[in-house]
Amino acid sequence: MRTEGSFNGLSHARRRAFVAEDGTAAFVCPNCEMSRNVPVFSFRGNKHSINIRCRCQETFTIDLDFRKSHRKITKLSGFYEISSGGGGRAEISDLSREGLGFIVSGIHNVRVGQKLQVNFALDDKNNTPLNKTAVVRSVDQNRIGCEFKKDQAFEKGLGFYLRT
Repeated sequence: MRTEGSFNGLSHARRRAFVAEDGTAAFVCPNCEMSRNVPVFSFRGNKHSINIRCRCQETFTIDLDFRKSHRKITKLSGFYEISSGGGGRAEISDLSREGLGFIVSGIHNVRVGQKLQVNFALDDKNNTPLNKTAVVRSVDQNRIGCEFKKDQAFEKGLGFYLRT
């Protein structure tokens, strides 16, 4: 069963494929739902989107995700504090075992390499509170990407949350 329309054989919606440690990604055709594992490690670093043509002749675009772990899209309220001073409100937009991305409103002084303290609660049944130390890895206007410090204990609540 076809779930989305196409224009000239190219699907409208882009799909994301997580690249496994062995350098393969699983692709599922949006038309016939046939899946296959394809080696994609050669695309790392230079190309993250590829066009796939299925046996059924459907053509679709896949965005390759080379992250170490799955990133879950969220909309959680929280706060951040920069170790050198400053901080404010944050909307946690995505979360993984290794890091998070958040949006700040207004002018900020967050820079790549700074250490942050990020406080927020998960939207699970326990509203699990998290207080994470992170290092800023990317700043794109008001979107901040961070990596958690490696010496922190892993919270079981976060692990369970990411699987749901």
